[in-house]
Amino acid sequence: MHVSRLRRALEPAGGRRSGATVVVSAAPGYRLDLPREAVDAWRFEDLVARASATDDVADRRQLLAQALACWSGPAYAGSADAAWAAPEVPRLQELRLVAVELRADADLSLGRAAAVVPELERHLHDSPDREEAVRLLALALYRSGRQGDALGVLRRARERLAEELGIDPGSALRDLETAILGQVPALDLPGPRSAPLPAVPAPPPPPSLGRTAELRRLVELAAEGARVVWIAGEAGAGKTTLVEAAAARLREDGWQVLEGRCPEVDGAPPAWPWTEITRALGAAPLEEGTAFWLARAVAERLREAAREQPLLVVLDDVHRADELTLQLLRQVVDSLAGCPLLVLATYRDAEAGEALAATRAALASAGARHLELRGLDDDGIAVLARQHGLEDAGPAELVLLRERTDGNPLYVRELTRLLVAEGRGAARTGVPAGLRDVLRRRVERLPGTAVTALRQAAVLGREADVDVLAALAGRDVDEVLDALETAVLAGLLDEPAPGRVRFTHALVRDVLYEDTSLLRRARVHATALAVLREQGGVDAATLAHHAVAAAGPRTAVDAVPYVVAAAREAGRLGAAAEEARQWASALRLLELAGRRGGEEELAVLLPSISAHARAGDAVTARAQQRDAVRTARRLGRHDLLVDALAGWDAPLVWTVREGGAQDPVLLDPLLELLETPAEDGLPDDVRCRLLVALFREVEGVDDARADAASARALELARAATGPDAARLLCAALNVRAFTALGPDLVAQREPLAEELRAHAAAAGYTDHRAVAHWLLFLSAAGRTDLVAARRHVDTAVALADGGRLGHVLGTLQVFDGALLVLAGRHDEGRARYEQVAAHLAETGATNGALMALIGRFVAGFARGDLAPVADELAWLHSVMPGALTDAVVLGLLAAGRDAEARAAWQLRRPVSRDFYWLATTTLRAHAAVRLGDLPTARQAREDLLPWAGRIGGLDSGTLVVGPVDDALAAVAEALGEVDAAAAARRDADRVRRELAAQLAGVGL
Repeated sequence: MHVSRLRRALEPAGGRRSGATVVVSAAPGYRLDLPREAVDAWRFEDLVARASATDDVADRRQLLAQALACWSGPAYAGSADAAWAAPEVPRLQELRLVAVELRADADLSLGRAAAVVPELERHLHDSPDREEAVRLLALALYRSGRQGDALGVLRRARERLAEELGIDPGSALRDLETAILGQVPALDLPGPRSAPLPAVPAPPPPPSLGRTAELRRLVELAAEGARVVWIAGEAGAGKTTLVEAAAARLREDGWQVLEGRCPEVDGAPPAWPWTEITRALGAAPLEEGTAFWLARAVAERLREAAREQPLLVVLDDVHRADELTLQLLRQVVDSLAGCPLLVLATYRDAEAGEALAATRAALASAGARHLELRGLDDDGIAVLARQHGLEDAGPAELVLLRERTDGNPLYVRELTRLLVAEGRGAARTGVPAGLRDVLRRRVERLPGTAVTALRQAAVLGREADVDVLAALAGRDVDEVLDALETAVLAGLLDEPAPGRVRFTHALVRDVLYEDTSLLRRARVHATALAVLREQGGVDAATLAHHAVAAAGPRTAVDAVPYVVAAAREAGRLGAAAEEARQWASALRLLELAGRRGGEEELAVLLPSISAHARAGDAVTARAQQRDAVRTARRLGRHDLLVDALAGWDAPLVWTVREGGAQDPVLLDPLLELLETPAEDGLPDDVRCRLLVALFREVEGVDDARADAASARALELARAATGPDAARLLCAALNVRAFTALGPDLVAQREPLAEELRAHAAAAGYTDHRAVAHWLLFLSAAGRTDLVAARRHVDTAVALADGGRLGHVLGTLQVFDGALLVLAGRHDEGRARYEQVAAHLAETGATNGALMALIGRFVAGFARGDLAPVADELAWLHSVMPGALTDAVVLGLLAAGRDAEARAAWQLRRPVSRDFYWLATTTLRAHAAVRLGDLPTARQAREDLLPWAGRIGGLDSGTLVVGPVDDALAAVAEALGEVDAAAAARRDADRVRRELAAQLAGVGL
């Protein structure tokens, strides 16, 4: 009978949710609130305890008989599978076996050997591994005059232990066998046992984290004024439990605790944890707006609350956080500097993505601390095992738990429950793949109705509304509640609020979901979509999640509107990564439905291009842009062709062309539209956007065309009017300032970047503000003002959204690598370049992987040994002839491959007048000197003279090649100008001293 029905029978006057007096709710299930003498289990324990405490054998025997009379069948037979009963059943069963043996021992002491033999034979048959039962039966047989039978019992016990466990009998059995063989007179005496009576198992100790040191550290950090603490660990490591304990401790100290959990399934609205936090403050829901204004609103609400008491903000499972959640975290922490605020953020380190890594790096300047949770030590495992029913955990059990779980608290807890329920053999061999099988075993024990309800709940996510679940199942709410109640008692669900259930762990939900067939899953998702749509008030992301999961070839096109709505909602919130993911999902649905290649696809492709560009995935954005251009041309739609070329709306912080090569699919139509009479029919705002697009296609390759395009775009943008004029001006200033990174507009670098910053701030465009500070960083780096450069980078990081953040942080980390090289820490600097290159390549940054080679070259150049990178440079020359030719030549010469170096020199191009110009011209001077090409060396010197006193390439932030004066000295020496060479060497030494002072200013 379900507990709910039992409660209705025992308390008919109470309703389902009214207070109870007899069957009382208590985690993790229910408790009978009765006196001890009214409950057989408690009365049994009390009688055994009294028997163990008495010295009178007859009284002991009587108390034990009364205790065993309390049993009428297996312990908790109707509830043995419930979570609360799992540790209690084996504990009581073990205590019953002890009581049987204690009574038999008392009977032997009272001279009743013959009478106790049948009972002991039955007892040993049921529990053949109990050596105490063997000892008592052998002794009873011997005292009954059956010496041969007694030795036979001992022999069979020895054989069983050897065959099944590979061990010998214990000392008590060995001593008894020796005594029987020697017919020791003492065996005939019915005196008391030499061994002490087994103690009654003590009640479980109070709950313990097994994380005392970590908890103490968190409390200390709160007292020290820490602002952010990252808590990392694998699934089940106890992160949430630790944070809950810290929150409880800080509440006692007067802190207000606000909690937000990142959803562990897809389909939740962006920034959901912050919505939970603001709701907990009793504030109005967050309104739609840019990430900047959302962060301002959240920060203001937290600031108000912090005036009353210090705040602890818990963000759980941030490895699942969407881009907007992380962006708000960065900006909130930055905005609330000085407020009594501590953020505890937990995440699974094995599942942390690039966005989280970038956020952690961004908050390093805020003094973020890190706490990494590993497995429990042996003492922690023992405590946890005792708490979950393994009262007498011996060395063998603890070794088994250590080997099988590696100290993961969740694994220890679940494996202990299995060990208690099914024995050591099941725990050793019954969990071949770890926790998944443990959870499956627990689910399989439930009634079929409960399993069905759990599978349906798993489709809805980690948490579900019971009314929705009932509608999904097409059953009465009470029936669903009864089915779910079994899962609650089994510890698979809890009840966070009336009418809601929640899986106790995400892994439970994952196992159930993945074990459901794809066909059945799709049907349940389809039903969930219909139920939620009819219910109303459900966010677009949730509906899109169910629509996509339910889609098949015939229904995929019906799911597209839901996904488009979710994409647009994410775009309004400024969650670019989520927006891009939804648009990509819509494209996959159209492909599934066989609807690619037409205007329907273009309607999805066009917004997807900008979404991916804003998310920092330039590779995907350009691939989609090429598809859109081809489709528009095939359809003969001039208007859609213009939209495809001009619709890219994302700041430029990195070249977007893979390998630097121009793409005729994009370049040719741009030239047709802008450099033919067709341009005359274009509105000025469209022409401006097309010129910005043209700049992206030609920068670094066609300097004259890039300069003209950026200048004309800025001219048109300054004259623009209308609602998009401010955005258009920011885009034009962005590309014009990008042009100024080269040598021709150096005087305009800072003014253009400052103008971009001012306009972006006035219009509220945080993405362009971030890029403006990135440009100011490069300008400050170019004049070797490292303190100012760092200041601008910190601001850029605080402002950058998810798409820009990866590139801005990449630039900062590469710049840090360059500074490490300049500080003489060559290997550390090279490693930093390689780490960043891997991240940039993973996130879709164009040419991101090339940064590793640049780092190895920079470190080798500073060390004076480029031979180790000669092979890589030769490969680069083979696949991209003319790219970084001067670096290739220097590497080949260092390796003694002079002929290859001279052949590569013949393919050199004029140095592009972009942000690599100073670095490349410096390398050209060195290479020309090494090859004896004095005319080229002389020309390079003429170009470099205005730049004397600078570090070559520091204004690029990446390709750093030492003082320009070193190159000037090398040319002077090659030309025989001894005095000029000496002066240049002195200037280079002065530049190094000044650089050392700047490096000291930034802690290097």
